[in-house]
Amino acid sequence: MQTTYFLCITLIVCCITFVLSDVNSIRNAEPSLCYDNVDSPYILFSTKTGYRVNQNKDDEEVKVKGCVAKQLWLMSRHGTRNTGTKDMIKMKEKLPLIFKDIKLNHKEGRGSLCEDDINNLEDWEFIANVTEDKFLVREGFLELKGLGRRFQKRFPTLLSKPYVNESYEFQFTDSERTDVSAQAFAKGMFGKKDSSNVYMKKSPKPDNLLRFYRTCDKWLKEVDENPDATIEKKLFEKTPEFLSMIKSVSDRLGFTSLRTLGDIDLMYSMCSFDKAWRPKDLSAWCAVFNENDLQILEYREDLEYFYEDGYGYSINYEQACTPLKHIIENFGQTVQESEVSRPKGFFYFTHSGTILKVLARMGLFEDAVRPTHLNRLDIHKRAWRTSLIDSFASNIAFALFKCADDYRVTAYFQERPVRLPGCSHELCHFREFVNQYGSLAEKCNVEDICRI
Repeated sequence: MQTTYFLCITLIVCCITFVLSDVNSIRNAEPSLCYDNVDSPYILFSTKTGYRVNQNKDDEEVKVKGCVAKQLWLMSRHGTRNTGTKDMIKMKEKLPLIFKDIKLNHKEGRGSLCEDDINNLEDWEFIANVTEDKFLVREGFLELKGLGRRFQKRFPTLLSKPYVNESYEFQFTDSERTDVSAQAFAKGMFGKKDSSNVYMKKSPKPDNLLRFYRTCDKWLKEVDENPDATIEKKLFEKTPEFLSMIKSVSDRLGFTSLRTLGDIDLMYSMCSFDKAWRPKDLSAWCAVFNENDLQILEYREDLEYFYEDGYGYSINYEQACTPLKHIIENFGQTVQESEVSRPKGFFYFTHSGTILKVLARMGLFEDAVRPTHLNRLDIHKRAWRTSLIDSFASNIAFALFKCADDYRVTAYFQERPVRLPGCSHELCHFREFVNQYGSLAEKCNVEDICRI
């Protein structure tokens, strides 16, 4: 009887050992659990998305039958940059400590990161210079250089070489990242030799064209300093799906208690910046998240930018009339064929907050349903998606064509033609363009609009 009892116990122990060993083997060997093995990882990180996601590689010359390009007006966000110095110091100092705990959890059999992902995190190094606060990085320079080169190829007659200062206007905001972005764009458009002769104009203060919101008292009070402007984002952080994301990440890393939102943000930020800085390389910290986690974090940022820069508050886009007025006035003077020589190209380099407000002023990417903390899944095909409309180097351009029957305007967003509201076609009659936007330009008194 005793012999039979001990045999049974031995058999049970052996079975348990085998099962645990097999489970551990599966955990460490299953390719589907390894971010390292994912061929097409999720790379949409809201406003920290690299421009390669959105660029149009088709740079064939734009040919419109019976039409000649007369003027080009372009506004671009700066290219990929560093994050701020304070954030970089946090990344450099705190992430290694978080990994130390992740590695310990893994050794003790907790979490679901595979061995390759653990090794990638162990090999990870913070490469940025923490003193270069929001400076443009090499990838950002290449983004803008490529953008300039492709537009020159699309409009070779209009954007002709050699460069002549009187024919073009370049302007950037008072920041290193827009300054260097403008230089990179010029280098791509006119070549290394000519680009050194390009006159670059730094915006005056206040900057009513490229950073108008910085001095808009109404926006500062009603949006920027208003807690209600972030209420949807904060409510979303309390929803079951957002809390389940935090649990998902905590479990994957083997923690027995939930990580703080601050830790989640730090890992997410490193994941996104690493991918933007080096788009061809694996971003080790992205292994922390699954695709659903990243979509939830992306939506959280969409909520923030919708209410702070988009259609959430009317003052966001009402103050963005100055660029629109600039386009209509310059195109209008060319249409009138005045004797005054007009520049052939206007090129402006600015920031996320400007691009989004201008897009909203133009009536682009507006959904029928406003995003809220409760309807993420209902509007998963939303037009207002910052990963696609406000990545690094996002740009909007307008080309004026003189055609046999009329002047026409085509808008380009992320280098692709888009049909503007009020226009019957992508190649919009100038009169349609003016009918849609002319009154907004005429009433554009930013001082009145921003008065409290």
